[in-house]
Amino acid sequence: MHLNRPLDNREVKSMGRYPFLALPDFRNLGVMLRILLLPLSLLLADGLLAAGEAEPMWRWLRAALALVPGSLLALALLALSSPWLARRVLGACWALALIGGSFALCQWQLRDTLSQPWSAPLLAMLAGGVLLHYLSLRQRALSPALAEARLTALQARIRPHFLFNSLNAAIALIRLRPERAEGVLENLAELFRAQMADPARASTLAREVELARMYLAIESERLGPRLKVSWRLDAPLDAVLPPLILQPLVENAVYHGAERMAGEVEIVVAARLAGGQLELTLDNPMPDGPEPERAGSGMALSNLRERLDLFFDAEASLEAARRGQRYHTRIRLPYHRAAEAER
Repeated sequence: MHLNRPLDNREVKSMGRYPFLALPDFRNLGVMLRILLLPLSLLLADGLLAAGEAEPMWRWLRAALALVPGSLLALALLALSSPWLARRVLGACWALALIGGSFALCQWQLRDTLSQPWSAPLLAMLAGGVLLHYLSLRQRALSPALAEARLTALQARIRPHFLFNSLNAAIALIRLRPERAEGVLENLAELFRAQMADPARASTLAREVELARMYLAIESERLGPRLKVSWRLDAPLDAVLPPLILQPLVENAVYHGAERMAGEVEIVVAARLAGGQLELTLDNPMPDGPEPERAGSGMALSNLRERLDLFFDAEASLEAARRGQRYHTRIRLPYHRAAEAER
């Protein structure tokens, strides 16, 4: 599974024995950009140092030949072998060997152009070790102990009014329609069970839609037939998602939109594949005028952005903006099937 996710228990146990050897997912876009930042920074520094020489451009081109081919080849090999490296106890040593071998091969191919000492691959391995250590420290910040504490804190901020309103709706239905009261309580229990689940465990689009439907079913008992929901699901339901990524969005739509409007309101929830990415959109009406300051305003979107960053780094994005009388939210993240995530 190509997620920049918190580490699982097996990986954390391995990190306990070899804390400096933890490897990131080299196929993650954010990791790739951070790796490429090192040779680009070295090239920039070399260009500044060569500014006062007679032939600064020639020196800069020689430096680029020494750094860029080896860096790109090493990055490609690390990305291809990332799953294999992650399963090795000494995966970091193999990663450093790939880096040194990549630079040695490129130096040998360019031996007629470059006159570098053969210690260059060793220097590349040393720089690679420093970079892997930095990435390891960053990845440890996303370990379950920290990530679970952060995500549990985020998920624990359930709006009290929703709990009270749900219980009041169930109480009002107990005598007249006991079966519907039972349904409200079952949905409420399932939502709380999802909130208390392992925050590092991946979910699926099917599960997220199910939880969102449960939430909306509870709110429809209170708001009645004026709450309309349109589902436009054109994406595989086995697509992998972080847990509780959709329900907070529909809760926001009800809390900041439907509750404050009279008459019929329609919430549109859509999912589709676009350019190899999964795109989730939610469109809901907003009343005219500025929104009054309410408890939790902006918290849900801020929490979702942090959760996406924990799981996907730079590969995911969240955009939210008001367009006329409607509020549009869009999430884009890499598409992976549940079967791939289990590998």
